This record gives sequence, structure tokens and C-alpha cells, in this order.
Amino acid sequence: MSDQTLITDFEIINAAGGIVFNEKNEILMIYRLDHWDFPKGKVESHEKTETAAIREVMEETGISNLKIVKKLPTTYHTYILDHSEILKETRWFEMETSSKETITPQKTEGITEVVWVKKEEVTEKLKESYTTLKELWSKYLKLK
Repeated sequence: MSDQTLITDFEIINAAGGIVFNEKNEILMIYRLDHWDFPKGKVESHEKTETAAIREVMEETGISNLKIVKKLPTTYHTYILDHSEILKETRWFEMETSSKETITPQKTEGITEVVWVKKEEVTEKLKESYTTLKELWSKYLKLK
């Protein structure tokens, strides 16, 4: 039996986020760096993935009272940051909220807009987004 090893120069970043529904069945989306996105962010070393997903959605959008409904497919993408190759693994969760709070973009993270979007309009918004998010949304719809 031969020993196979994958050698990579990628720095791995673990992230978590959510596709969040409100009571009107609308979906929470953010606009960051000229792309529509779902809220997500890095998992801290001491955190469980689910806890990080809820924290990141809260920080990026100002919404609280979040409940995880189920786990969704994981996405992977690569990028370069400060001359380092990054592989970001994002664990996604379907979430719901009954919060009536005003949504607020986390401007320090480059988020300029937070909106509730009708489910049938998400695909249109994702035309100006990343391939991994388009694939996540497509897989999500098939799971429904």
C-alpha cells in the first residue's frame, strides 16, 4: 500500500454562516465588496461551528433571536490575501428568526447593505455573487 499525501500551501480558514428566514419567509442577504452574499464569518478557536454561525449573522446584520433549523451543504473557495493562498471552508445552516429589530450592516466588515429578500428574488440577486453561493442556493432549493 502506497502512502499518498496532499501537500498544499493553503492556509485553511473555517467559517460559518446562515441562510436566515423571517416570519414572512424572506431571506436575509448582505451586500459586501460589490457582491450579494449570505452572512458568514470566521469560527473562533474556542467556538462550536453552530455558535459561530449565529454570532456572525448577529454581528453582520444586527439580527438576534436566531434559531438553527438544519445543517446545509458546506462550501469551499480559495483566494489570495496578503500574498497567502487561503482555502475557506464555510459550514452553512438554515436559520429562522422572529426578530423585529432593525437590520444594520456591519460597516467595519465592508457590509454596505442588509436586506430581507423574497425567496423568489434570491436567485436574481445572486447573479452578482460568487459561484459557491449560487451553487449553495441551488442545492438548498433542491433540498426543500
